[in-house]
Amino acid sequence: MYYSQKARLAIYAEGEFGKGRSKTAEGVIRYAKNPVVAVIDSTEAGRTVEDVMGVPCQAPIVASIAEALSYKPDALLLGTAWTGGQMPSDWKPDIITAIKSGLDVINGLHDFLSDDPDIARCAELHQRALLDVRRPPAVLPVASGKAASVPAMTVLTVGSDCSVGKMTAALELAAAARKAGHTAKFVATGQTGIMICGEGIAIDRVIGDFMAGAIEQMVLESGFNNDFVFIEGQGSLVHPGFSGVTLALVHGACPEAMILCHKCTKTRIGEMPFSIPPLAELVTMYEYMAESVRPSKVLGVALNTSGMTDKAAVQAIAAAEEETGLPATDPVRYGAGKLFEAIVKEGRLDRAAL
Repeated sequence: MYYSQKARLAIYAEGEFGKGRSKTAEGVIRYAKNPVVAVIDSTEAGRTVEDVMGVPCQAPIVASIAEALSYKPDALLLGTAWTGGQMPSDWKPDIITAIKSGLDVINGLHDFLSDDPDIARCAELHQRALLDVRRPPAVLPVASGKAASVPAMTVLTVGSDCSVGKMTAALELAAAARKAGHTAKFVATGQTGIMICGEGIAIDRVIGDFMAGAIEQMVLESGFNNDFVFIEGQGSLVHPGFSGVTLALVHGACPEAMILCHKCTKTRIGEMPFSIPPLAELVTMYEYMAESVRPSKVLGVALNTSGMTDKAAVQAIAAAEEETGLPATDPVRYGAGKLFEAIVKEGRLDRAAL
């Protein structure tokens, strides 16, 4: 566990809250157990989290660290990240102010705070913790396909691109499993997932030879004492920058099943001149890449319909079902029940064959 799930958080999202780069902030607010007492973003100051995100959270948005301190946080969580995960230089004074004010700092960037001499010295002087959640364990195995041996049904969320809802789908599926009376584990493979559940390994920070092994290790740790294990996906097989991370997850997790995730308003990969392939092609691609280690079927499509009207969302879901022949839904807007039912059905058939 990286930090207490009772710690009161002030989330730092300067200039970005409610925008595409604040998905860490939004994920923690939506799913973490920690109380969020304030969000720092001077461009949205005076509003509440609910005003911006639409979720039932009345935490105020304030303009500065100094204002956030009046809400008595225990830690500052850095809630914004850019491609590559570097820390903007203008964050450093605010981080040092937070430390001097008695706050621990929770960081999900690739730039580790504990490696910055000024920040590390300040934290040591004020006896504050710097929690670099993307720092991987020192020793990890090379994958060998052992994850296929666990008795739990393992489900990996895979995607058409980055930031399409893979973590969200996995969390919603785990919640649906628990609601149905099963034991279920969410396996965090990215910084936001780790911040939500307090454990995991950020796979994109692991040396290439050990990425699949890191996932295999986590599945082995969870797969013998749970009915279901839902593994958070990363990247996409068609993303030119992150496809290697995605494939490591497919082969390391050895999933029994996959759920394809897609954001309906996206047509291109990231901000690049590459089109996202049709969903049916992505289904075939993921199943083909999984087959050499453990045959795995995509059992459903989790759509992110944020920003769409209910009518447009329903139409998008129907179109995805028609194209793929698979059940589809938006697990945030309509719940993950339809997807979980498909997983349970496939799991029963698979085990009956054994």
